[in-house]
Amino acid sequence: MASFLLRPLFRPQALGLGLGLSMVTYHALHQRPMRLDSSSVSGSSGVFSADTYGRNAKTPVVQGGHLNPRAVTQISSGSIVGLCAGLLVSTFSRSLALILGLLVVGVQWASSYGIHIIPYNRLQKYVTSIDLRSAVQDNVAFKISFGTTFALAAF
Repeated sequence: MASFLLRPLFRPQALGLGLGLSMVTYHALHQRPMRLDSSSVSGSSGVFSADTYGRNAKTPVVQGGHLNPRAVTQISSGSIVGLCAGLLVSTFSRSLALILGLLVVGVQWASSYGIHIIPYNRLQKYVTSIDLRSAVQDNVAFKISFGTTFALAAF
């Protein structure tokens, strides 16, 4: 009778589930609280001002051996917006969502190696309201996470 009751406990799934739950419980009880009150995210000038865009535009991902809080903000917001937009586009065409997401990542990757695929000077004649060069070269962390999650939303 005892072996019949203990037999399910020795299966690999039960062993993995037990170890996983015990590790999660240990880390939940013994970790420092996470503080999300960084002064770089909210400032006196507001979240969506031109001054904030100027500070966040050329943000390095790693700064002083640690992750930059501004880059983490760009990565998280880019992945959320990319997932929502990718799910919206993938309801119509999954292949289009995959191609557009990979196109965004590919243009950023080529731009990081100095290969400029988009002809900025020629297109700037037609679009006068925004600076196309800064639109492609700034906020790289946002665009990479946006394009990756946009492409993954196709699946």
